[in-house]
Formats: sequence, C-alpha cells, structure tokens
Amino acid sequence: MAEPRVVLVRLYDLERTTGYYSAATIPIEAGQHCVVSQSGPRLGLVVSCLEMGDALDRHLDRVLRVATQGDLEAHRRNRERTEEVLSATREMVARQKLPMHLVAADYALDRSQLRVYFTAPHRVDFRELLREMGSRFHARIELRQMGARDEARLKGGVGRCGRIICCHGFLHQPRPIPMELAYDQELFVPPERITGVCGRLMCCLAYEHEAYKRELAKMPKLGARATVGNRKGKIIAHNILRRTVTLLVDDKERVEVDAAAVKTVS
Repeated sequence: MAEPRVVLVRLYDLERTTGYYSAATIPIEAGQHCVVSQSGPRLGLVVSCLEMGDALDRHLDRVLRVATQGDLEAHRRNRERTEEVLSATREMVARQKLPMHLVAADYALDRSQLRVYFTAPHRVDFRELLREMGSRFHARIELRQMGARDEARLKGGVGRCGRIICCHGFLHQPRPIPMELAYDQELFVPPERITGVCGRLMCCLAYEHEAYKRELAKMPKLGARATVGNRKGKIIAHNILRRTVTLLVDDKERVEVDAAAVKTVS
C-alpha cells in the first residue's frame, strides 16, 4: 500500500495562494493539475511532493483528485463569468450607495463560493449587499477589503522599468516601503519618480537597500570638506555604482573624482 503523501500546491486563485495539502494515496506528481478542498473545490498546480506519515497528513486540507479536462474548462468558464458578476455587483453597490470600489472576483470550481475583492476608504457595512448577492448568484459570498498594494498585486500592470510589476509577477507578500529607504540611497528625486502603479513607493527600493548602505558607509559623508590632490572642496553627491564623489570646488566648479582618492579634512 502506498504511503500517504503531502503535496505543495499553487492555487489558480487571484492571490496565487501556495500551501501544503494531503494527497493521501492519490497517485499525483509535480507538474500535474489537481483539485483541492479550500473554501470549496479549487484548481491548482502541484509544485512538489513529499512522503509524509499520518501525523501531519491528518491536519491538512485534502487533494480531492487529479484535475480532469472538465475541471480545466470549468475554471476557464468561471474566469469569464466573473466579469458579469462584477458588473452586476457594481450595480448593487451603486444602488445601495456604498463607498466601495470593486477590484476582482473569484469563483470556487463548482461555483459554491464567490470571493469578491474591493477597496474602500473605511470599514463598510455590506450586510445588505451580501444578502442581495447571495440571492442573485446562489453561492456563499465572501467580501475581502484590500489596500492599494493588494489591488496592484491582483490586477497587475507595467512598472517604470518596462516589466510586469514585481508584486504581480513573483513578489507575493509585499512589505511596506518607508521613505527612509529612498533617503538611505540618496534618491533625492520627486516622489512620483519612485512611486509605483499602486501609488505607493516602489517595492524594488528594498532590493539593494543593504548594498547601498554598505557602500555609502565606505564613502565620505555629504557636506564634508575634502581634498583631492591640491584642490579643496565640499562633497555634494555620491555615485555608488561608479564609487565616485562630486566635489564643489571654490563654490562654483563641480568635480567628480574617485572616492578612494578623496581625503576629508576637519
């Protein structure tokens, strides 16, 4: 008899949720599509498989079956259906005068559960909306409020770099980006230059933050008086990538020199 197995599955929901599920003795391998029990049956892709004993196996949601062509078609039809759902729900929201902006909707595979994502400036009493949606769509309704970063993560977009925004492509758990990260990297630019499509500071400011801090620590500080050769001036800028500094000499001439060649003076 085959040993119970645990599989890592990436769901085809809007949040691209990844988690472990009990496959029991279902013959399934990495790369196959499957249907799991997660607030209703949901389609997913098996990322990897583990051989596990009953102790862990008992505490996980289950893989229901290897996905069939019918499951794949049902998932496709559900995605198409959600546009109609959003249009109808927007009419309900407008009629009830709720301060909600609907972002996206997601069905369970059998349409027993409908999840709708929205943004709002504050908490919203949507109890009447839930009743009307349940009556209209004949499903268990879940309304999820989210922030601006979450909306961008779900809907996607193209960043200033010309690539798909990170949170939609691979960065599934974005963290807040404080302005201090821009200051630490000496990005003295207008805020819109470092703002992402979500209206918040770009996530990529965090990627090289530690490297910038490490390199800046090796350089003379901004505002320091310094000499290079027989010239004296004040350091007014760093170029971390070239490892150079810019000196303002005689209060009028700007000179870019190798940081290692500069000596600070008190």
